[in-house]
Formats: sequence, C-alpha cells, structure tokens
Amino acid sequence: MPDDSFQKINKNYHNLTRKQKEILDILLSNPEDVCYISLKDLSQRSSVSEVTILRMCKRLGFENFIELKKAFRSHTERLVKNFMETSYFSLDLPVVERGNKEVVIQQIINNARTQSTEFYDTVPTEHILKTARLILQAKTVLICGQGVSSVVSEYFYRRISPLIANAILVHPEDLDNVQSNLVKLHPGDHVIAISFPRYYDAMRNIVQYAEYRGASVTSITDNPESPVVTQNSINYLCDTATRVFYNSYSLPIELVNLIASGIVLEMGESYDKLVSDAHEVIHFINESSSEKSS
Repeated sequence: MPDDSFQKINKNYHNLTRKQKEILDILLSNPEDVCYISLKDLSQRSSVSEVTILRMCKRLGFENFIELKKAFRSHTERLVKNFMETSYFSLDLPVVERGNKEVVIQQIINNARTQSTEFYDTVPTEHILKTARLILQAKTVLICGQGVSSVVSEYFYRRISPLIANAILVHPEDLDNVQSNLVKLHPGDHVIAISFPRYYDAMRNIVQYAEYRGASVTSITDNPESPVVTQNSINYLCDTATRVFYNSYSLPIELVNLIASGIVLEMGESYDKLVSDAHEVIHFINESSSEKSS
C-alpha cells in the first residue's frame, strides 16, 4: 500500500452516500480503532450490513475492508511516529527563571521531596500485593508503555523477567506487535499499561481490548483521566511533573521496585529455589570456564 493511500479517503469522501459518510466518520473520529476492529464489529457498531461497508470501501478506491484498514494503519503509524518524536521536548522556562539557577534548582529539589513524600504516604500496599499476585497467576504478562513512558515499561520488564518466564514487552507504536500479542490474551492474563504525558490515546484501546479478552489490567500513570485508567483496572498515580521536563520517572521506577518486591514476597519459597538455581548456573559456568582455561 503506497504511503499516500490514506489520501484516497479524503479525495473520494464526496462520492459516498449519506450512510456511507456516517460509517467513515465513525472511523475517522477514532482512527486507531480501525486497526483493531473487524468488519463484523463495524457492521454492528454502525448498524449497517457488511455489504454496505464493502461498497463504501469500493467507492473510496479500496478493493476490500482489509485494504482500507491497511491505509488507516499506515496513517496511524505516521501519527504515532510524529507523536513519539515530539514526546521528549522539555518545557520552556521563563527567561527570568533561567537567570536564577540556584533558586530554580532548590525549587525542583523541594518539589521532588514533596512528591516523594506524598507518594509513599498514599501508595496502597494492598494494591502492590494484589498486582504481584495477578502477575504470578497470569500465563502471559504484557507490559506496554508509549513514547518516553517506555523507559518505565522497559525497566519493569527487566526487573520482573528474572522472576517470571512469561513477561512480554510491547511497544504500542508497533501496531503489528500489539495486535499479535493482544489476540493471544486469555482470561487470567495480565496487562501492565504505563502512560504519562504526552498521552497516546491508542493506549485506551489496548486496555479496553485486554479487558474485553478477560485479562486484568494494572495502570501506572499520573492522572485519573489518563487513557489507561478504567473502573476495573488497578490504578497507580505517580506525580511526575517537574519545572523543566514533562516527566520525572523516579517515582514510577520506585513503584516498579515495590511491585517487584511484592512478587518476591508472594513467591515465598519458590523465590529461594529460583535464587538457588541461579547460583547453580553461575557456578556451572564459572567451573566450565576454569576447566577450559587450565
């Protein structure tokens, strides 16, 4: 599919019937959804027949619904790429603050101290242990974090992958990877959704689809209005705002350490066995290396 395939939609919009325009408007209002929706689901959502949707695809210049979805996917991937590239910019400091550097640094320190105290005073310990149990019980644990939030998701993966064998790191901007892993979710699986400003709205789709598949969700974010927060998810709020950057990840990283500690506690004697096996592997490798060098 050429890069300009999405332009067919704008070019041929006027060729559609009123009902077909209504269908397309549904898709255009949430372009990320198109990557996940099936022809049957769209038919039910828009209250039209599948034939009507296929005719719309033809009028737009696509052979079938799959080709239309490819155009939307290509468009969404470009949007995500642009979004990710702008997620690392720092905030603009007023000129007056730039001239008083020591004062600003002290304000940043005071703010970080306050944030840390509030976090540790309010972090729900029962949620920590519940998340740990859900992770240990799940056959598959997906860890998702978009943009700069991937810093936390990658750390989460590295922290718990030595403890469990079923953790999978998913980058939301890789739509093929997202889809291939979401469709494999089953009831009892667990999804860790990490999202800090600037939010990537497609994370909402990932969380909602995970819950639709019967998986439980833990969200790590900064605001109850974040796209990863739902009524059913276990929600952790970390204040990451700073005077200079969009986000400081010291508190989310500490939260990951707490959850990993909870996993160790919930593992009980099996953790001791894991450590023993790890030492045995290291001893075997060292012994083998010594024998070859002698």
